Amino acid sequence: MVNACDWEPIDRFQSLAHYEKFQSWLNQQIAKGNASKVPLDPEKAWGSAWDEHWYRCLVDGEVWRLVGPDPPFRGVFKRLESMEREPDGTKG
Repeated sequence: MVNACDWEPIDRFQSLAHYEKFQSWLNQQIAKGNASKVPLDPEKAWGSAWDEHWYRCLVDGEVWRLVGPDPPFRGVFKRLESMEREPDGTKG
């Protein structure tokens, strides 16, 4: 499902290069004024061991979570509210 910023969920990145290219694209969205970086909420974040960043779409206010790959985990980009499970499969 695409949101107002034209963001779509990514269940896993194809490669580290795919993740880095996507992260660069998000930074361009910030530079254009379409998005902003959001501080992590320690109660909802996955913890300091993860390369995690949150972004807000300034068009609709949705907050999305970007977590970088850490093999075998391939990373994700999902709307924060849609993240129901932690990376180990337990309820968040």
